[in-house]
Amino acid sequence: MGEPTMKATEQIGVVLRAVLQAVLRALVRAVVRAVAWVLARVRTRGAAAGRLAARVRTRGAAVGGLLARMAVAGFLLVLATGCGVGTATPTGEPASLPPIDAPTSAASSSLTPAPPSPTPAPPSSTPIPPSPTPAPPTATATPQPSPTATPEPSPIPTVEATEEPVAITPIGQLHSGLSGQEVTVEGQVIGTASFAAGFKFVLDDGSGRIVLLMWHDVYDDCWDAAGLNIGAQVRVSGEIGDYQGELQIEPSWGGGVQVQQAASPWANPRQISTLSPADENQRVMIEGTVTRLEDSANWAKVFVNDGSGEMMVFLYRNIFDRVSNRSALSTPGTPVRVVGTVTIYQGALEIKPALPVDVVVGR
Repeated sequence: MGEPTMKATEQIGVVLRAVLQAVLRALVRAVVRAVAWVLARVRTRGAAAGRLAARVRTRGAAVGGLLARMAVAGFLLVLATGCGVGTATPTGEPASLPPIDAPTSAASSSLTPAPPSPTPAPPSSTPIPPSPTPAPPTATATPQPSPTATPEPSPIPTVEATEEPVAITPIGQLHSGLSGQEVTVEGQVIGTASFAAGFKFVLDDGSGRIVLLMWHDVYDDCWDAAGLNIGAQVRVSGEIGDYQGELQIEPSWGGGVQVQQAASPWANPRQISTLSPADENQRVMIEGTVTRLEDSANWAKVFVNDGSGEMMVFLYRNIFDRVSNRSALSTPGTPVRVVGTVTIYQGALEIKPALPVDVVVGR
């Protein structure tokens, strides 16, 4: 290998070492920037510190692996270019050159060897740096919004529902001239009755009396119907009316009747054998078991035996249809308690309840 070739090889080795150093410097700068970016992310993202730490470990491992690969590549490069480092010693004699014919010119009788081909100029010792690896974007701290204090809601004043006072009209001040007007009265139930389309209750407040008229739909809609009986204290809102000289108050719905003090069906208990025509129109209570039931489209007859005798209980259809558990009345032996008025029909005693709740089936 000639001297020019050895010089060229040495220069190529210098260039390769410079390139390798430049690549290593660029790699180091990239690693530093990446670590700085990660640290900035850690500082600005406190809530995500755990995840960023994991990313730091991952990037660190990747950087370590890259450095190891670069070291191996550098070592191999040194091995490949090692022959150009230092001065090469020729191992043999140079080959004989063929004789050169003497020039025809007689200017010089001595042989002058031809000059060697000019050695190409070595490349500039300043290596061209490789294209820089784009640096990762500079971490910009995301501005965190300043915590805004949540305004405490002003306490809403509690408005207690206060029932407006209801003007109670004394029954004694009512008259037929007020027909069609809405009033509210209070009183005690002192009498009950039924008719084909509903029920009647006589109210007394000490200043007078008035009939509470409840049609079937109003009675069925009344929540307090079970406690509406003789002795109950009630408040009624309804329209004043007059029917054949009888002053009435008629609520338009069941809620217009409020039982302030309920009453149960009750009367003087009597044994059936002790009843006689002298007890006509008296309100009594009997208790026994059903012996039989006779039923028709307009009425029902329930025969009750208390051990001392048997009594027929006459129920209008509107009452029978509203008796609780009335289906059991068709079964002989069913216990029953009845409150009603003693009447006489075709010479026979019978008891007529005025309300569905006056018949209690079972114990």
